[in-house]
Amino acid sequence: MFYSNCKFISIKILVSSRYLVMEFIYVILILVGAVSRQASSEEVCFDDVGCFTGAGCHAYGFPPRSPALINTRFFLYTRRNRFDPQELIRGDVAGLRASNYDPIKKTKISVHGYTANAFRVLEQDQKDALLETYDLNVILVDWSEGAQGPYRECHQNTRVVGREIGLLARFLNLETGMYYRDLHLIGMSLGAHVMGYAGEFLPGIARITGLDPAGPNFRDEGFDFRDNGPECRLDPTDAIFVDVMHTDGNDGTGLGQMMQLGHQDFYPNGARRQPGCGDVDFWSGCSHLRALTLFADTVRSLSCEFTAVPCESWARYQAGTCGDQCGTGGCAIMGYRADLNTAVTGKFYLVTNDETPYCID
Repeated sequence: MFYSNCKFISIKILVSSRYLVMEFIYVILILVGAVSRQASSEEVCFDDVGCFTGAGCHAYGFPPRSPALINTRFFLYTRRNRFDPQELIRGDVAGLRASNYDPIKKTKISVHGYTANAFRVLEQDQKDALLETYDLNVILVDWSEGAQGPYRECHQNTRVVGREIGLLARFLNLETGMYYRDLHLIGMSLGAHVMGYAGEFLPGIARITGLDPAGPNFRDEGFDFRDNGPECRLDPTDAIFVDVMHTDGNDGTGLGQMMQLGHQDFYPNGARRQPGCGDVDFWSGCSHLRALTLFADTVRSLSCEFTAVPCESWARYQAGTCGDQCGTGGCAIMGYRADLNTAVTGKFYLVTNDETPYCID
């Protein structure tokens, strides 16, 4: 299925006009949903996708909605169709062969978070940054029908969407010869954990980037993944290389979290509140959404690298006790080019500007 430029533009305008209102609703729904819990140890199975249990940490919000209700869709963009997405349907070999998908090029699959969709301005800007700078296959995942409603349900739906992404990647591998070593999964907020589930299902994926992975009910007592294990969240075993950008880990009100989830965890500006977000940060989700704009900036920034310093804490970084050297392993680079040096692991800190361009020379 192809979307015309006119349709895309109309969607983009609609999303832009409602942007701030939706982000306000986003914060409220998360906070309301995060206080409601439901326990179950049942199992539910779906044709072609598989089974999911409600045991342990997966009891929260169980069961997930069916794939039919979530309606996960995959939209392919390349330099040949940057503004006219081609829908890829798992199992549709003829449609795949008729598309612009090129297995010789690297593939980026990106997924949105709670209350969002693939046509939101920020998701589209990320896609534009990637294709402006590199010749790639970019697939935006839309699970907006499963990302609306009570947070506990959407939290649970991430498992189904992750499985579907893994199955799509397997389909691309079998039908086109796409190598998993050329596959990079990118997830924002709840989408970061979606990609964790995709990587858990499909071992061997080269890289997962988590953009301010969702915190509510992923860090609360009783459903804290530090107690329940890596199977409940994005973790370093989900891909060969997992890098994470934290931007909104403020205790109590942050939509992200401070817990280390990858091989490299980056904490720009301390990751509690981002500069330029001001006093309306809580209501606007500004610091949380900064992860998307920061990542897009790291793609476009070819002359300035987001070099980050290894350090135990933001306080020590600010005090200058971590130094400005990157050690024997070399420097870590936040964002798109983090995979230039995967040898160093741990927590990394840096300072950015309060608006784009965020990189400081």
